[in-house]
Amino acid sequence: MTSLHYYGNETIMSVEQVLRLKPGEIRILEWVRTYEFMENQWGVDEPVPHFLEIKCESVGVRIRKNRITNFPDYVCEAEQVFPDVEQALPIFHEWAKRILEEQGK
Repeated sequence: MTSLHYYGNETIMSVEQVLRLKPGEIRILEWVRTYEFMENQWGVDEPVPHFLEIKCESVGVRIRKNRITNFPDYVCEAEQVFPDVEQALPIFHEWAKRILEEQGK
């Protein structure tokens, strides 16, 4: 189990925002993570049970789907490494869509 921390070299976005990310943007940002909260219809942040990460590394592009267990603690539920962003992005987007569907967005 790991605890959530914010790092200076990561970009944090909403799940909706990551759906619009393009490969070139990920290469520039290098590490993107989704918020652990999502705004509801009344503009109030509610906890989301999952957050995603996509990170450019020397071995390729790593994507992770993490489940929050007891905030700020979480576990990695799924992890994949791809040779490039173009191959990683469709899976990353699919995971984001599922989170939105689960939250009724």
